[in-house]
Amino acid sequence: MANEQYVSKKTVAASYRPRSSLMSPGLQRARAPFRLRNAITGFVLAGFGVGVWAYSISAVKQDDFSDVDEEARALMRAGPIVEEVKVSVMNEAKVVATQTPSSVPVKVKGATVPSIHRGLLVPVLERHFPRLLDPSRKTLIWGAPSVDNIGRLRDSV
Repeated sequence: MANEQYVSKKTVAASYRPRSSLMSPGLQRARAPFRLRNAITGFVLAGFGVGVWAYSISAVKQDDFSDVDEEARALMRAGPIVEEVKVSVMNEAKVVATQTPSSVPVKVKGATVPSIHRGLLVPVLERHFPRLLDPSRKTLIWGAPSVDNIGRLRDSV
């Protein structure tokens, strides 16, 4: 080994970690100058995390959620808006079907509900990438159910 220019990786690994989980005295000496700096960095990061958590909890404790129950009850009484549109279209189709002779086939197309753009992303994406969004609901995921009517997955099938 004295006449070799480089030390093998196996020899180096054995000198710093003689056993799999323990550090050799040489590795401990090499890490000693960084021990205090690493500890301070760890405490600062942990303190930041605890501070964000404490602020979040205190901010939520200050909120008054009593009005949420009232709004939820009012929305439950009102029912989903999309269902009302479907019912009115079906009623119109029934009236048209009863007025026409039975030999003439009647094709009824679903009414397109004008989408209300929420946020800033939909208009920008429509302008720059017109075929990216779902044409019926203006969502990024084609065929995704409305987020206003949260239900079970089998309800949409």
